Amino acid sequence: MKTAMILTTLLTSGLTASNTLMANPATTATADSTCYAQVLVPGVFQTAEEKVVTFEGSPLYQTTPVQLGYGERKIKVADAYVEYEIIPAVFDEVTETVEIERERTEVETFPATYRTETKRIKTKEASVQWNPACAPVVSDDASNIPPACLLETPAEYQEVTRELIATPARTVKRVIPGKTQTVTRKVLVEPAKVVRKEIPAVYASIPLGRVEQAAKLVTTPQPEQSQQVPVLRKVQAERFIKMPVLCETEADSVLISRLQQRLQQLGYDTGKASGAIDTATRTALTHFQQDNRLASGAITLETLRKLGLP
Repeated sequence: MKTAMILTTLLTSGLTASNTLMANPATTATADSTCYAQVLVPGVFQTAEEKVVTFEGSPLYQTTPVQLGYGERKIKVADAYVEYEIIPAVFDEVTETVEIERERTEVETFPATYRTETKRIKTKEASVQWNPACAPVVSDDASNIPPACLLETPAEYQEVTRELIATPARTVKRVIPGKTQTVTRKVLVEPAKVVRKEIPAVYASIPLGRVEQAAKLVTTPQPEQSQQVPVLRKVQAERFIKMPVLCETEADSVLISRLQQRLQQLGYDTGKASGAIDTATRTALTHFQQDNRLASGAITLETLRKLGLP
C-alpha cells in the first residue's frame, strides 16, 4: 500500500518532465532499438544545520553570611533597699526575660541540578531507489511498476546528548530566633525598721549580640549553550518520468558489450562482457546512474551519452 501511494505521487510529478523530454529532438528515439519506459529520477538533497540546545541557562546564586558583633548591657538585678537591725526588710523575687541576641534571617542557596537526555535528530530523510534486479517497465502508467522494483532507503538519525535542568536553582531563607536570658531580682516589699541601713542596687553585665552586616545574595547568570548539527533535507522528491531507453529485447549485443566494457573501465563490476544484460550489468549500471544523478530503471539514452556511447 505504501509503495502504491509513492508511485501515484511520483507519477503525478513526473508527467510534465516526461512530456518535455519526449518533445526534445535530442532525446527522441532514432533507431528501431529505442523505446520509451518509466524511469526513476533521484531526489535532490540540500545540506543544512539544525540548532540543538545542549545546556539550558540557569542563574547561579552565591551568599555572604550575616556578620554579628557583641557588646555588653548592664541590667539591674537587685534594687537598692534599706535594712534595720531590729526588724529586717521584707523582699519579693521578680523573674524577667532579657534578650541577649536578636532574631536574624540567613539565606541558604541550592544550585540547579541537571539530567542528561539524548535527543534523536533526523539527519537524512527516507528515499526511494530503483531495484537494479528489475527489468525496465515499458508502460505509460507508473502504477504498473511492480513494488519489488522500488527499494526504500530508511531515514538516518543521530543521537545528540544534552543537559536539561532537573531542579532549578533556589534560595531558602532561614530565620534564626533570638536568644534570651532569665534574670531574677529582689524587690523591696517592706522596709526595715529601727536601724536604717541603705543597701545599694546591684547590676550585672550581660553580653548582647547584634547584626553588623546583613547577608548578601549575588546572582550570576549562566548562558545557554547550543550545538549546530548538520542534516540533509530533501528539497525535491524522487519522481517517475517517461524517457527514451534502449529496448533490451532488440538491443545489439555489440552495444551491450561496449556498455559492459565502459562500465568496467569506470570501476563498476559487470562481470564478463557477455553482450547480454544480466543482474551484474543491471547492478553496475544502476550504481553508475545513481553516482551521476541520472534516472535509473533502464538503459536510458542520457546514460549512453554520459558513457560516451552512440
